[in-house]
Amino acid sequence: MKKIFQVSSVALIAASSLIYSCQKETETASTEKLEPQKCLQDKKGSSNTLSTTPYNVYLYEIKSNEDGTYTWEWRVRNLNPGNGNNGTVQDLSHWGITLGECIKPENIVSGATSTNGTSWTPFTPEFKKDPSQNCYNENIIKFDVGTSGTNISYYRLTINKNVSHTGVTGIYKSGNRTGCGTLETCGFGCE
Repeated sequence: MKKIFQVSSVALIAASSLIYSCQKETETASTEKLEPQKCLQDKKGSSNTLSTTPYNVYLYEIKSNEDGTYTWEWRVRNLNPGNGNNGTVQDLSHWGITLGECIKPENIVSGATSTNGTSWTPFTPEFKKDPSQNCYNENIIKFDVGTSGTNISYYRLTINKNVSHTGVTGIYKSGNRTGCGTLETCGFGCE
């Protein structure tokens, strides 16, 4: 009887540890922390991504689709939200990205934005100047969804060409105090 109790205790402790571990993983996933990144190739061929903006602009994933297209997903977070005073940053109004050298507007199949990462709002991407700001005067693909507090916002572009990623120029726009500016982030590279 004593041995059965010992075995049952060990099983109970193992099961409790497994449940705690799963709960810990769920907590970590729901409080995902994005890190500032910069898209640069190192000598070993790996890359990482550092946005030079008050917002964390992060290339999260490049997914190969069954129809031969590729969906690129960026995530953006305001790491220090506030009214724009004392080092805080106002919510992002919108941001945009250049196409780089190897992608043309006709390679863009579709776009979508989300404020929760599950419900996506499709849009037709247009490659044109953004007249709502005066920080960048070239054509960009504009994502017309911003940020709210420290919540992550999600952005997708689907393209019909398989390319690598590289550092590209983007533009951000926020309130009157934080204003607009350029950034470097991961974007479309060449094959």
